[in-house]
Amino acid sequence: MIHVKGKPDNMIANNLTPFAATHPGEMIKDELQERKMTQKQLEEMTGIKQSVISETINGKRSLSLNFAIALEKVFGIPADVWMNMQTKYDIDVANIAKRDNKSETVKLTIPESDHSLLLDLVRKFGWACAF
Repeated sequence: MIHVKGKPDNMIANNLTPFAATHPGEMIKDELQERKMTQKQLEEMTGIKQSVISETINGKRSLSLNFAIALEKVFGIPADVWMNMQTKYDIDVANIAKRDNKSETVKLTIPESDHSLLLDLVRKFGWACAF
């Protein structure tokens, strides 16, 4: 994490958590489209099973080192770039989960007549409440 005196950490571009993480499979898909290649052709050129290619492209499987090395040979994009994308994706997924599960304490005053509605909401959403 980068710290700049006088600036909140969450306002520094390198410290921002994206809305959604981008899986390296997206770039594989883009490269295939740009080169007018099929997954079958990539399988033939890399020896990586088409099912593995498909699962990776669809974000259902992490990019392995072997796959990254094979992609380097086919696309000319260094394996470390592919692995850095996978690492960045994994970190973003963890940070998004952390951000989305963050609990907040909100203080509000509710009229006495609305307490039953509040109790229903507490039960429905699992809120913690102090009266």
